[in-house]
Amino acid sequence: MKTLLALLTLCLVLVPAVAQIVVTGKVTDAKKQPLPGASVYVKGTYDGTTTDAEGNFKLTTDAADTATLVISFVGYETMEVPVAAKTPPSGAGGPFVLQESKANTLNEVVITAGVFEASDRKRMTILKPLDIVTTAGAGADVFRALQTLPGAGQVGEQEGLFVRGGAANETKAVIDGLIVQNPFFSSVPDVAQRGRFSPFQFKGTAFSTGGYSAQYGQALSSVLLLESNDLPEKSQGNVGVNIASAYGGYTHRWKKTSLDVNGNYFNVGPVLFNLNRQNVDWQTAPQGYSLVSNFRHQTAKGALLKVYANYSQNRLGLEYPDATSETGRTAFGLKNRNFYSNVSYTEAFGKSKLYLGFSQSFNEDDLRLSGIPASRGDSRTQGRAVWSYSVTNDVTVHTGSELHTYEFRNNFGSFRNAFRDVYWANFVETDAYLTRKLVARVGVRNEYSRVINRWNTAPRASLAYKTGGYSQVSLAYGWFYQNPGNLYLFTNTNLDFERAEHFILNYQIIKNERTLRVEGYRKNYTQLVREHLTEPFDANPFRFPYGRTDNSGYGHAQGVDLFWRDKKTFKDAEYWVSYSFLDTKRLFANYLTEAMPTFAATHTLNVLFKKYFEKINTQINTTYTFASGRPYYNPNNDTFLADRTPAFHNLALSVNYLTSIRGNFTVIFAEVNNALGTQNIFGYRYSADGTQRITTNPPAYRTVFVGINVSIDKKKK
Repeated sequence: MKTLLALLTLCLVLVPAVAQIVVTGKVTDAKKQPLPGASVYVKGTYDGTTTDAEGNFKLTTDAADTATLVISFVGYETMEVPVAAKTPPSGAGGPFVLQESKANTLNEVVITAGVFEASDRKRMTILKPLDIVTTAGAGADVFRALQTLPGAGQVGEQEGLFVRGGAANETKAVIDGLIVQNPFFSSVPDVAQRGRFSPFQFKGTAFSTGGYSAQYGQALSSVLLLESNDLPEKSQGNVGVNIASAYGGYTHRWKKTSLDVNGNYFNVGPVLFNLNRQNVDWQTAPQGYSLVSNFRHQTAKGALLKVYANYSQNRLGLEYPDATSETGRTAFGLKNRNFYSNVSYTEAFGKSKLYLGFSQSFNEDDLRLSGIPASRGDSRTQGRAVWSYSVTNDVTVHTGSELHTYEFRNNFGSFRNAFRDVYWANFVETDAYLTRKLVARVGVRNEYSRVINRWNTAPRASLAYKTGGYSQVSLAYGWFYQNPGNLYLFTNTNLDFERAEHFILNYQIIKNERTLRVEGYRKNYTQLVREHLTEPFDANPFRFPYGRTDNSGYGHAQGVDLFWRDKKTFKDAEYWVSYSFLDTKRLFANYLTEAMPTFAATHTLNVLFKKYFEKINTQINTTYTFASGRPYYNPNNDTFLADRTPAFHNLALSVNYLTSIRGNFTVIFAEVNNALGTQNIFGYRYSADGTQRITTNPPAYRTVFVGINVSIDKKKK
């Protein structure tokens, strides 16, 4: 890869009356793209400025005869430019080439241990938004698409990302640096819920399966970092309809500002459920609406303000099999209201960069369980500030702090439970390019939770070494903490943080549009919350914990993840294969002894193939997923969690046809999930005496989905 160049055009204007030099110019990269926020100043003086959004600058100096202009920008070597004072003004000097630093050279070493980077700005792209919506079986859901990557488990009866033997609450979703309290629609018995966010809302995705940065916390296993879009390229409308919903939106772009508003209404009953036979006894089909708005503004100095808001309402009702009920069934009803807002501001100051973020959210569930009224709800307010400073061109320090206030409520009949927490954290982390082949990231994070009145200190470290022109080895180590589950804090606020220790070794090679990753890991769990019961084991995932609790739980997870992606071998086609081997056991919650948890599988395999046929403007996608059986509790077996479900198999197919309607780009799509109709089983539940067994299945064995999307563009390209 060629080293990026920076072209600096300087126009010098002398003002003899006051003996001042007026310096104007423009800073761009080799592609003539402006570099906003570059630092320009006169050496030995306080005369200086930064470039605006277009890369332009202007400064006035009293320097006599000659002036030395210092030009610096993050990722580039600093250059000193002597500028001679002449009368009359002579115009421009240059061009000047700014050499990239070690840390910014293309195809250079980067941290990869535990991280699947999917940012368009990085060379190690894994999943872009278009990859997500064309992944057969994912249904354009960010979280379901990520389940095709190694390390993510296949759990079909509840929502969440289950990463490397970790429970769903051990993974946190983060948008623009801020935690999302409810990234999924509200939980429903035996029915996994979708994520709330569109993949086209994000320009970058980093899926960390472990060993993640000290800038983030409250996740024992993983963080999903989502970076929202900046200013859109142009004004554009969008409408679509499918067998479950209708939606539309419009984005307007001014010179430095944009605003978009989108609405969606869904009702899966009239068409989707009638077309696809359901295994769930729906009393009220899921239905509701959402409103989403994005505002973007870029200031004259190149700073960017982002404002995002999402409001949704939905309701549903069902009866699910319940071996503990006298009738064998339990009625469940849900009405949900959810709001999430996110505000962020970023600005560069030469070698420094400032980030400020603020978020508010609330979620309210009105429930009915067999006629008994219940409710659950939470709210979170958070603020975050991060300051990044390039000490040298090869060393950058990130330091920041965040503050959260969080409330959780849970009511059932006459029982009322609630608590409020204040969570505070600060961190410092350094990225240092020791050589062009060796980079280190070292950081530490401190956290405090008022509800348990505890502090923790979490050191983190990563190292990457370039072993060849396209390959490298990475190491990562760190401590990771998380508050006990909300239900435990209702009854015991004397608990401590739960803790996990990560060890990761990674090898990666990217060459000729092919990617190979091999990663081994070990997680040691300590201080897990454990219930000490005198009653028989209860396998109900929705039970309310009772009895004495402490932090005596422990466990481990270890394994190997493989990933191979090939965009080169077949014309207009690509495929990838991911495989995970997992060995894990833990003693936590109400487990009787150390055992493999019910959400873990030893073997998981995903094979994806995508092919575009140019002559017919059609893309065909297929995904095959296999997972070995997961443990379930059988009261008739003396060995705890020794039984296994049948292996999981799923073959999904999708077709996207590209055309136009009145000159507007149009996609007609169809998908069949579990095309072979395999009767997968996610688990079993038994009656208390062990004589009755209920099977947990997918909502439908086979699902057919069709729809159309039209992008309305005034230019009609």
